[in-house]
Amino acid sequence: MNTQKYNRAMKGIIRLLILLTILVCGNASAQTGMHINNVLGGKYVSDPSVTEVIMSGEQKFVKAHGLSNLATFRGDSETYAPILQPLVLADGAKSIGRNVRYKDGKLQYAFFMLPVTIVNGKKTNRYLYYLNNPDGNKPSVMMIYFDGTLSRTDAEAVISKLSSLNEN
Repeated sequence: MNTQKYNRAMKGIIRLLILLTILVCGNASAQTGMHINNVLGGKYVSDPSVTEVIMSGEQKFVKAHGLSNLATFRGDSETYAPILQPLVLADGAKSIGRNVRYKDGKLQYAFFMLPVTIVNGKKTNRYLYYLNNPDGNKPSVMMIYFDGTLSRTDAEAVISKLSSLNEN
């Protein structure tokens, strides 16, 4: 009898773990195949100039802004602009809308609307933002990727909010 209860409990735990794995992988796959993944995931966080944040799911900021996933990367401009620029441009080449500016032959600003995906039966808008500020008090480069149900206008508001938070 105890063996049967144990087996049922274990089957329940295994099913729960499989479900959680599917849910986590579904959220993590939003950026699958994107070039910017080469800098995300903690690869450069040992550098004190780097700040990286990845959020998804039920985090307050993500949920409040209609996002499913959010990834930000900020680092020293001289070191990371040459790394980020080609990755952002490669992902931006697939965009369905763009606003791009160059200065002295280097990408200074980019806002890309990436092709819409369908996640769990819902239309998901995807955005990629890049800002290289090599001449500021703290020369830095920033990249923001996010997706969710938000419109382009809402996306621009999120970028504005995140940019102001990153300036501190």
